[in-house]
Amino acid sequence: MFQYILRRLLIAIPILFGVTVFNFFIINLAPGNPVEMFVNPNISAEDIELKKEALGLNDPIYEQYFHWLGNVLHGDFGFSYATHEPVSQMILERIGPTLLLMGAALILAYIISIPIGILSASKQYSLTDYTTTTLSFLGISIPAFFLGLGAIYIFSVKLQILPTGGMTKLGSSGGFGDVMMHLILPAVVLAAGIAGNMVRYVRSSMLEVLGQDYLRTARAKGLKNFVVTNKHALKNAIIPIITIIGMDVTILIGGAVVTEQIFQWPGLGQLTIKAIMSRDYSLLMAINLIAAVVVLSANLLTDIMYAIVDPRIKYN
Repeated sequence: MFQYILRRLLIAIPILFGVTVFNFFIINLAPGNPVEMFVNPNISAEDIELKKEALGLNDPIYEQYFHWLGNVLHGDFGFSYATHEPVSQMILERIGPTLLLMGAALILAYIISIPIGILSASKQYSLTDYTTTTLSFLGISIPAFFLGLGAIYIFSVKLQILPTGGMTKLGSSGGFGDVMMHLILPAVVLAAGIAGNMVRYVRSSMLEVLGQDYLRTARAKGLKNFVVTNKHALKNAIIPIITIIGMDVTILIGGAVVTEQIFQWPGLGQLTIKAIMSRDYSLLMAINLIAAVVVLSANLLTDIMYAIVDPRIKYN
């Protein structure tokens, strides 16, 4: 196992390098540059050109990339072009709310989807199965921005039981209860797509396992259906579902960008939108690098969980 983890970590290095190369060139090929923020009648063209020279934006792209990479290898993500704050400080301030939102959404999605997927498989072709299947497709199909705006209209504008956005009440220092109230809507919206997807996988996996001969034998021995389903079938059905956990992290990161923007949740997703709008290259590159590390780590953890859940899997 140790050798396998070490090999995976070594393989991750060229993958991370490729991701940074791709991101850096894509970001720099986009129209505009950070100096456009300073364009106004009070700043001359000569001053703008001096600013571009000072930021290194007139250097060839490959030189800019290796300059950035050299700084990152020394633990320096640079300064934001827009706010002139250290990028690492900006990310540290925002990563907590994002982890809270993503963690709450992931837990909520699994708490809802796994029992519903099992129930749907146990009652195949029943009204319960058709209802849960329809709701799961709705969860997958409805875009996060549409669901978010609908949730704000119903629960914040009409019913006035939940806040429209932010992480705490405006003007207050906040508290656990206040943060939880602000967390409900964005977490539910972010969890909806993951839960819908997970219900489909749990149902399919359970149906495949429930048709196995050893479960028919267990029923023939007089075991109750609840025991057969939740003790014997679920243990084997959960193995392929573990692969979805790694995929869910990627969905979570993408969904968090949209959800945080809709609900003005002060996390990395909202910071990403601001960085894109201001062409803040150094900030964007740092966020992309962190996202790539998180996805690669999630995939590695998924493979390790595979070996723990199923002892038949060997990595030597």
